[in-house]
Amino acid sequence: MKNILKAEIAKPNPKSTINSYRSFGYNLSTAIADIIDNSISAEANEIKIYYKWNGQDTYIMISDNGIGMNKNELVIAMTPGSKDPETERNEKDLGRFGMGLKTASFSQCKRLTCITKRENYSTIKRCWDIDYINTENEWQLLDYVSNEEFIELIDKQTSGTIVLWEKLDRLIGNADRNNENVKAAFYEEMINVRKHLSLVFHRFIESKRIKIIFQNEEIEPYNPFLLGLNPKPEMGPPENFSDVKITYFILPHMSEIGKEEYEKTGGSIGWLHQQGFYIYRGDRLLVAGDWLGLQKKRDYSKLARIAVDFTNSNDFYWHLDIKKSTATPPVEIRRELNRISKIAILKSAKIYNWRGQKTVSEYTNTQYEALWNDEINREGIKKYKINRNHPIIKTIISEKNPLILKALKLLEENVPIELILSNQNEDPAFHELEKTYDTPSDDLIKLAVELYNIYIGQGIPESLSRQQIMSATPFNLFPLINDYLK
Repeated sequence: MKNILKAEIAKPNPKSTINSYRSFGYNLSTAIADIIDNSISAEANEIKIYYKWNGQDTYIMISDNGIGMNKNELVIAMTPGSKDPETERNEKDLGRFGMGLKTASFSQCKRLTCITKRENYSTIKRCWDIDYINTENEWQLLDYVSNEEFIELIDKQTSGTIVLWEKLDRLIGNADRNNENVKAAFYEEMINVRKHLSLVFHRFIESKRIKIIFQNEEIEPYNPFLLGLNPKPEMGPPENFSDVKITYFILPHMSEIGKEEYEKTGGSIGWLHQQGFYIYRGDRLLVAGDWLGLQKKRDYSKLARIAVDFTNSNDFYWHLDIKKSTATPPVEIRRELNRISKIAILKSAKIYNWRGQKTVSEYTNTQYEALWNDEINREGIKKYKINRNHPIIKTIISEKNPLILKALKLLEENVPIELILSNQNEDPAFHELEKTYDTPSDDLIKLAVELYNIYIGQGIPESLSRQQIMSATPFNLFPLINDYLK
């Protein structure tokens, strides 16, 4: 470096730079979550989100009771890139780049005001106004607040901070207060924010480390692993790899929990889209329900959810982005994630496809006889065939009625696959909530007894007759039927 000559200092243009901060890809939910990260890092245990619709004068306020800031700390916090991302962080610090307050705020509003108070200090404020910067073309912080009532809110506290968003042009545009369409869309976005926060910070809320008050109502946590279900999800053994912990959870089949719980726990996007990895950094959820390119989302894997925990010391290995909404695991961890995901998906498929059915009968060491089998024809098309070896079907065929074989073939060629798929896509509850029962119906018992008597009449020994019946679906699901075969 001895031979390097200094040239010019290339200062970034204030107008173009601050406007570029508006394009980091936040949505309203991820932006507010980023502000809450700062509150948690500031040791707050109560965080409030409040908003008021008033057309172009609509505002969103995020306040906390954290330790607050003095003047020097406030100016640093308002300065873009105020922290070195390579600096070692406290393990409870949810920040990394020193950009979140600014980029998250500017993604949603043109005026960011921060009001703060340290214990035994006076309340202070600073404001970024993009319109002012665009006019003056200089990095000028303002000692300004649009309404002194916000100052009074912090004055009442021992310490804390308010982040105030005004000029919400990305959400409101030029709409006036009487524009019901924009108003409805704004309220809908705020509902989405509430759902997002209940998921992202569920561990903090569950452990009572923080309380989030949303428009004067406390947010309840949404735990994606649904540990409160009855029956409870299966929890795999936690596996540790360096500073990463991986734990899989297998949810019970939807039919076991009832319609009300099914709809409530499915959330706004349904069970299908909530399968996959849930990546946490310091108990803060980063990625929710994503297989990270390792697997595909399928119906039979929808019961599999996997918690992945890493510490903030691994941020760069995980390629954490500024929004803290994406994280890419290192190669060595991806191998373990792939292995564990296959275990979880296999368990999910076993429950989802069979709903607890036994693949091997209790009365025989041979594979049970299904009523339907699937096979691939010469054209590579999956077809569904009635199993001719099923005892009921075999008995019917033995009657040598030519119409029976034709009827079976007709049924096989007209399986209503399109209708089934349509119903499944429209509302999976049509099929998934269908109950399976522990005791057989009277009709099923009568059918088994009738078949048993036919076998006995054909000279088949009693034990073999029972074995053939009890190794076929659906008789194999109900051991009680065996008591009637006498």
